[in-house]
Amino acid sequence: MHKSSQSQRIEIFDGMRGLASVIVMIFHMAVWTVYGYSANEYKIFADSFWRVATQTPLKIIWGGNEAVLVFYIIGGFVLARPYLNGRRLDFKPFILKRWIRLMLPYVLVIAVTIILIALFGAWKHDTIDLSGSFNVKWKRMPNAGEILLYMLGYDYNLNILSGAFWSMVQEWRLSFILPFVAVALHRNRTGKVLGYYAILQVGIDALTNWGMRSGTAWLVQLSESLNRTNYYAIFFVMGAVLAKHLPAIRAFVREHRRFRILSAWAIPFLIPSQWILSALGLSFRVRNALLLTGVGIILFLLLCMESPRLTAFFKSKPLLLLGKLSFSLYLTHTTSIILFVTFLGQVIPSETALLLSPLFALPVAYLWQKHVETRCLTLLNHFKK
Repeated sequence: MHKSSQSQRIEIFDGMRGLASVIVMIFHMAVWTVYGYSANEYKIFADSFWRVATQTPLKIIWGGNEAVLVFYIIGGFVLARPYLNGRRLDFKPFILKRWIRLMLPYVLVIAVTIILIALFGAWKHDTIDLSGSFNVKWKRMPNAGEILLYMLGYDYNLNILSGAFWSMVQEWRLSFILPFVAVALHRNRTGKVLGYYAILQVGIDALTNWGMRSGTAWLVQLSESLNRTNYYAIFFVMGAVLAKHLPAIRAFVREHRRFRILSAWAIPFLIPSQWILSALGLSFRVRNALLLTGVGIILFLLLCMESPRLTAFFKSKPLLLLGKLSFSLYLTHTTSIILFVTFLGQVIPSETALLLSPLFALPVAYLWQKHVETRCLTLLNHFKK
């Protein structure tokens, strides 16, 4: 592959990350309203607007879980590619750099959020009433044990802090796995690697399901957490496999116009598949439907690479700027929005404050990226020397 095409693809992915981070923010704003929460959580619709917004391709606009999968698939692609190109796996420096890049900003934003809960949590709880998903945030101060678990990267009771932090824990854990998968893909046939991976996946799923059925509270919680990690690893592996076979897959897509047309029609239904299947009255496991979402995302990535118009869209300055802010926006937006609504909701309706909250969340993300994320990257560059 030519260097220029690699560079172009990374820019496209940056734009996609930027759009995905905005979708996650829109999702949280929607489910923090009573009607949005009811539609998303229980599929109970206040009116036709919420039914259409939830059970049609329009759900993509506020598909929070779907947007997180975009991060995971692109993350798997980007992390695997150096090892697929022959880089030697030096695990200790890799995991240290990964901690600085991923977990250090995460730990810092958790610390800021806990301070804000101590200062304003009781005030928020007493004065602001939105949906159950919003009201549970900052409802109480985490205890010392919970704070320690947060800092160690364990997703226990994270919902009292934020609606977004859980995925950071999963991504951190998968940093311990993906380099080995990428090296295995580099050295072996893809079918062989995926066969062994499927056996491991089924084994961990069976073990954690056993743990979740036990009567021991800590084992149930740990098993649930590891079961989530085991499941979401699938999407990182999808990205790694895509990275390995990208030239051949792109050639196929480029040569088969009918495949591109069919993909373009299928993508709006595959990505929000769990909501489309629900509208059709079909019974399904959400996790199985999200696998269809992963397929839809990969098809979308491929179409974007082959479409000059989509490439230009995702390389546009606004989306590249959002891409630069995407990690910081993802990390900070729930804390920013809750703080903003807590203060502005004292003088205007809470729902109006929630609608205006991106005017605060985006500048906060910019400042976090400039003064926190950038310093973490500077520290990371120090370790690269």
